[in-house]
Amino acid sequence: MKKLALLLLILFSSYIIYRDLSIGTLSPRPETTATTAKPVQSAVPYQTVTVRPGDTLLSIAETAHNGPIPVPIEKLIADFEQLNPGEHAQTLKIGKTYKVPIYR
Repeated sequence: MKKLALLLLILFSSYIIYRDLSIGTLSPRPETTATTAKPVQSAVPYQTVTVRPGDTLLSIAETAHNGPIPVPIEKLIADFEQLNPGEHAQTLKIGKTYKVPIYR
């Protein structure tokens, strides 16, 4: 009985890892407050990017700059969240298009 339980636990863990790597992490909880969002005017230039499996905000920004980004990661996150209201840099969704800041 212990061997069967261990086998089921291993299979279940493997499925969870496979699903997380192939589809992505869980989406964030929906916002509970309803607000009317105004379009944000930003002085930061940006480019639109569609997220692929394995992408992170930092890897996308470094690809766009062909190397390390010229600003601290905290500034990149703040600018990203300003360009994409209601989105968080830690929870990018595969297949979704985001505005990523470009620094000169």
